[in-house]
Amino acid sequence: FVSGRCEDGKCVCFPGFSGPDCSLSDCPGNCNDKGKCNGQCVCNTGFTGPDCSTKACPGNCNNKGQCVNGKCVCNTGFTGPDCSTKACPGNCNNKGQCVNGKCVCDSSFTGLDCSTKACPGNCNNKGQCVNGKCVCDSSFTGPDCSTKSCPGNCSNRGKCVNGQCVCDSGFTGPDCSAKACPNNCSNKGRCVNGKCVCEVGFSGQDCAAKGCPDNCNNKGRCVKGRCVCRRGFAVPDCSQCEAGFTGADCGTGKSSKYSP
Repeated sequence: FVSGRCEDGKCVCFPGFSGPDCSLSDCPGNCNDKGKCNGQCVCNTGFTGPDCSTKACPGNCNNKGQCVNGKCVCNTGFTGPDCSTKACPGNCNNKGQCVNGKCVCDSSFTGLDCSTKACPGNCNNKGQCVNGKCVCDSSFTGPDCSTKSCPGNCSNRGKCVNGQCVCDSGFTGPDCSAKACPNNCSNKGRCVNGKCVCEVGFSGQDCAAKGCPDNCNNKGRCVKGRCVCRRGFAVPDCSQCEAGFTGADCGTGKSSKYSP
């Protein structure tokens, strides 16, 4: 292998060789002053290529991207200066942190890419989260659907406590929509639109008083649930004349043993 010729006692090296004895191989472009020539270019840090003219990328982009002008263009799914970091979808939309390729979202956001507004307490699994607000199931209410709801919201006539209505005074019923009767009619009548319809034998606003049949037809007094009829009228309800009496006011006939 001949790498030069001898002239006047000195070696004249052929192209590609150098040194006193032409034993050294030349490097292309003299390594562009960015490396050392040892028959081949040994490039300085930050450069690569046969002649050290190409900017190198850190870690050669870890084989997960391409090196362009000294910068890594990472493949999909990787990021970082050397493409060594797993990427997160949408870079977590700047609403969370990317940890090992998964988004750890800020408290107000959720989803694979943190793009969805989060609801408080995830609606406690008792509703749906829509645009950051809970749409609760029918039996629950509140910002986070943690509160049991009451029927008809107690008709705005009471308070909802643990899913049951505590009605304001004067109202009753599961939803407080019915007018209440005094003392619940003393359990001796029915409550209709806030007024007691008493059973036979009871009277008064709350049916607590013993009543007389047909209120003695306004022809006597009610005493302890029994009619004391005016003269000429007969018990039990003072609606008819006593035996021996006639006339519209039962005033014709013998004297009644009853006093007015």
